[in-house]
Amino acid sequence: MAISGKKFSIFCISWLLLSLQFIACRKSDPEKPDYPAGSNEKINSWVLDSMRVYYYWQNSLPSNPEITKAPLDFFSSIKSTEDRFSKLVNPTLPESYYPSLVHNFGFDLAIYRDSSGETKTVVTLVVPGTIAEHDGLKRGSIILSINQTTPSAINAPNLIAASIKQRKIVLKLQQGEELILGAAIVAENPVYKYKIISSTGKSIAYLFLNSFEGRSKYDLQNAFAYFKQNNATELILDLRYNPGGDIAMSAVMAAAIAQVQASDVFIEYRGNKNAPLRRENFASTIANISAGYNFSFEEIASMRLQIKQVFILTGNHTASAAEFLIKGLRPWLSVIQVGQKTLGKDMASFQIKENENTHTLANWSIEPMVFKLFNSNSEGNYPTGLNPDITVDEFSEDLIPFGDQADPLIKTAIGRIAGESLKRSSLSKDNIQILFDSRDMIDQIGRSVSVTKVQSPPKGLTNR
Repeated sequence: MAISGKKFSIFCISWLLLSLQFIACRKSDPEKPDYPAGSNEKINSWVLDSMRVYYYWQNSLPSNPEITKAPLDFFSSIKSTEDRFSKLVNPTLPESYYPSLVHNFGFDLAIYRDSSGETKTVVTLVVPGTIAEHDGLKRGSIILSINQTTPSAINAPNLIAASIKQRKIVLKLQQGEELILGAAIVAENPVYKYKIISSTGKSIAYLFLNSFEGRSKYDLQNAFAYFKQNNATELILDLRYNPGGDIAMSAVMAAAIAQVQASDVFIEYRGNKNAPLRRENFASTIANISAGYNFSFEEIASMRLQIKQVFILTGNHTASAAEFLIKGLRPWLSVIQVGQKTLGKDMASFQIKENENTHTLANWSIEPMVFKLFNSNSEGNYPTGLNPDITVDEFSEDLIPFGDQADPLIKTAIGRIAGESLKRSSLSKDNIQILFDSRDMIDQIGRSVSVTKVQSPPKGLTNR
């Protein structure tokens, strides 16, 4: 969401999609200096004024910070020590938004030391439909060199940054082939894969979902229709790399899985003193989906599987709206979380930016943490992440394609479905050390829970 930053004596913004009576009024200070457009003082004053209205940790903001600092340094100096995710972004400064490997070349990698002590660089994810996939790069591919250099935990960030800057990356794979990939804007389809796994006499639906976006509507409908045609009685939902996204799509997924009513409460928002506690039902939350991808509750109910439990696969990169889906489902059916502890992004944010006269703020925008999120039982507050019910590390075996029954997380979920008593899997990472993970960049730039998108009054709100 973008909030107009232009001056007016009293500015009032109504968050229509949340129906919040969160009216922030800020009076102009005639004694406040009129700093030059684009100056540090101009930018930092705007940042501080905005944070004083919306920021969850409003009371921790310093009363008289040094506004002459460079904006990124200033922002770091005023943030709460509890705040891991608020961002100040300028599209002309890469250091403000951490350009990522996957968004430029369509894949991610990790460097790890295995149980034998050998260090390997492995492809962890390849976005379907990209040039990387077309040229044969696969999850589990071993990389021997990047741009003719053997990657290590020390040089990997610079190798990736240089590749993004030169818009080309050269990979030498263990099989001997060399791949030369050009950079492109990678817009992934959130639905990577769906299939039916027939095991132990049961029809198990498997869905790999890598973000919560309205544009996944038709693929999700096709996936659930396929599951119903094949009489699926169990569901494995793979969110191990999902960084989050639109909370409305999280509500859609919850309503497609659990036996809920449109009027049932899905989420509770808690903000600062300017934002009273707000409880929102499924229908209201789902109504916030971006135009063109709207769901009626009847459409979602028609997708719904007849299941009593859901297995959700998670990892250290599962975040935001993906984490909240786990929390939001727990009041309604049994959720068995398999994998690793999640990231711990239990908050919602929106974007604040200048819509007119952008030169005065040099194109800066803020994405402050605004709300803590709680489920219908008022359960939340998980800043250190959600612990799995069954701990499994995907690196305990060689990485294989998503959806393969031999994958350690999937194999564990199937074992539980078959009736095996699994409290903690033997597949732990006690002897495995992750030295570098390019997906960490997504954690830094990744989507916080998106609530609404505020336009300049009186235009109202749209999504993201």
